Amino acid sequence: MRGTTVAVWAALLGGVAGAQADTPVLRGTLPGWEGGAGSVGVLLLFPGGDDRRIQAARGTLSAAGDLTLPLPTPERLAGALVPLVEWLNLEPLGCVTRSGKITLGDPAAQVFPLNELRVAAAGRTFPSVGSVVGEDLWQPATVLNTEANLLEGQPDMDGRVRFRRLVFSPADVTVSGEARCVPDKAMPERLTVNLPLRAGWNVVQEDVDYTGEDATRALTLAPPDTVTVWQAR
Repeated sequence: MRGTTVAVWAALLGGVAGAQADTPVLRGTLPGWEGGAGSVGVLLLFPGGDDRRIQAARGTLSAAGDLTLPLPTPERLAGALVPLVEWLNLEPLGCVTRSGKITLGDPAAQVFPLNELRVAAAGRTFPSVGSVVGEDLWQPATVLNTEANLLEGQPDMDGRVRFRRLVFSPADVTVSGEARCVPDKAMPERLTVNLPLRAGWNVVQEDVDYTGEDATRALTLAPPDTVTVWQAR
């Protein structure tokens, strides 16, 4: 596992807006997985600011690489939300001039981005949901994240990247508009946003293109059945 790249393709079940009364489940497959059967966990930072973590969700990984993870409930995520405007980087620092406008339906909206999953070493099981333990318990774990460029290796895609990230929103909120940022020395960026986030889990797609005079960045909402790609290095 160490020093290699492993990808897991995962689909969110029960993730359709308006149909999330039951706990949504992330199901996927790690092709070529050789780490044996184990468990998958979602960890949150402990409010005290030390090295402890809170187990927010726990799932299973079979010896064949089949992953099943019931996602954290809203109650588990209440203390781990971050401002939506900051997570989307809607107001980048260093703009000498800025034009256009991005409108948030709720300027104070908060979300929980699911940045990583941890896969326990073979034969190990993460503690029960809600447990608070030291970081050292997960040191042997493989960390999966969604920072995989989905356009990598495709023809004529040099200078372009695409990411898809899973994010929880406690309420409906729409973010839309266009803006242009001209920094002092870096490349100007033109941002387009069309994000009708629904209460529950959403897949946000980010497309960036560096091939023009301006870098362009577009944030859109992927369809509910979108498959996300997780990677470990």
